Amino acid sequence: MWSREILKSNAKIAIRGKKFWIAFLLVAAYELLPAIVGYVSGYDKINTDIINAFIRRTPMPSFGQALGYNLTYLLISILILTPIFVGLRGFFVRNHFNAGKPSDFLMAFRGGYGNVILVSFITNLFIGLWSLLLLIPGIIKTFEYYMVPFLLSDNPNLSGKRAREISRKMTDGEKGAIFVLLLSFIGWFILLLFVGAFFDMWLFVSPVINTIGQIVVRLGNVMIMVYVYATFAELYLFLRDRAIQTGMVQPEELGL
Repeated sequence: MWSREILKSNAKIAIRGKKFWIAFLLVAAYELLPAIVGYVSGYDKINTDIINAFIRRTPMPSFGQALGYNLTYLLISILILTPIFVGLRGFFVRNHFNAGKPSDFLMAFRGGYGNVILVSFITNLFIGLWSLLLLIPGIIKTFEYYMVPFLLSDNPNLSGKRAREISRKMTDGEKGAIFVLLLSFIGWFILLLFVGAFFDMWLFVSPVINTIGQIVVRLGNVMIMVYVYATFAELYLFLRDRAIQTGMVQPEELGL
């Protein structure tokens, strides 16, 4: 049986020293990418125009424009952010064995790219459809399929049906504990929220201090996410080893 304390302790060991800064840069890049995609696709501008139309009575963009920019953002996100999402998890898994490399960030682009996109899209679609029915079933499905990106990072060519089956078996009886593990990081984010609120008070007094505060908050968020990613990589490794030992999955299926 795993415990939060052991997972977090192992995570701290896995990301100490130079490895932390490599992980920090990769997570920072991943956190920055949605903003870049939003700017390049025009998603940010069109939605800002929509908000201004309601607040400042400026001309409202046409429905076709809004739909086009939002679909462009969605498409770019699926084609670019999804494989990087998988690659980032692969990095943290390999980092446990001192084998993590910055190039792991782009591993899904080098092989199995189409399969990673398809499996991730269908899996997220299933979760979304369950969420439309009721909130609780959607949350259950989220944690049931939580290990799919990790499994794809081990074997980008793993079929969606098999990836979801393995993830379902790995998380059977563990969903509540995984949810609690996720909640155990909330204290750090609440602290960060208070720090952000403190610096927000300086907005009209000293814009420079306010800007510095925003940078501090964003850097703090990246540092926390490094810890979160490393911890869940440790969880995946434990569940993967148990799945192999109990015959749920063969090592060859995961490229091991």
